[in-house]
Amino acid sequence: MLYNSTVMIKEELKRKLNSVEDFLFPAHSCLCCGSECDTFDGYRICSRCAPKLRKIDHNFCQKCGTLIKGDYALCLHCMDIERHFNKARSIYVYDENFAPIILKMKFGKAKSPSIAIGKMLADYFAESDLLGEVVTFVPMPTSRQKDRGYNQAEEICKQFSLLTEIPMVDTLNKQETAYKQAKLGYDERQQNIINTFSIKDKSLVKNKCVLLIDDVITTGATVSECAKVLLKAGAKQVDVLSVAHTALEYDK
Repeated sequence: MLYNSTVMIKEELKRKLNSVEDFLFPAHSCLCCGSECDTFDGYRICSRCAPKLRKIDHNFCQKCGTLIKGDYALCLHCMDIERHFNKARSIYVYDENFAPIILKMKFGKAKSPSIAIGKMLADYFAESDLLGEVVTFVPMPTSRQKDRGYNQAEEICKQFSLLTEIPMVDTLNKQETAYKQAKLGYDERQQNIINTFSIKDKSLVKNKCVLLIDDVITTGATVSECAKVLLKAGAKQVDVLSVAHTALEYDK
């Protein structure tokens, strides 16, 4: 009897929390334009905005997953520098059309997009060549996470883990970098991020294929540095999954 009562209380609490979130962040509004969404796949991208988003489904680097020019296996950057991850894959090109989705999470105090993004990643992962016995996320410095209230990569990872039933582990720490990555060029980002990550618990990743999740990959420096730390902690390999990736070769 007590068990049934507890279940009912929990279900009622979930219903109330969901109704509050629907009020604050309308569950049927498009993540790009904010208008009522007329699609029902759970991604919350309306039929007007969907054609504007560039999918990375061909001509992409087989290492970092960025969109590339020409029919080549690797992008110019992966030809020149070492990547510590096994492979990285992203669904969309990060450009002015996709940016509003990420900016809502990063600076708009909105967790709700993580539900749709988590579903996007889970569906993509099911059809991809990525592996993951456990899933983790790119961490934020403690001070920055405190200011924002949450880590968007962690929120996305939670949703992904729920949908795929791949166990989520919180095992990476992040120190403040000397300079903000967003303000640096390609080469400076590679140097700025070195030795800023550390492992919390090696046992969580030892002898496991680790799937690392981030919201956006720009140069790949951050996820590569995370992968280096995970491999040093004993991970068998590290694959990376993000919802968007900057098309570096198109920015030149």
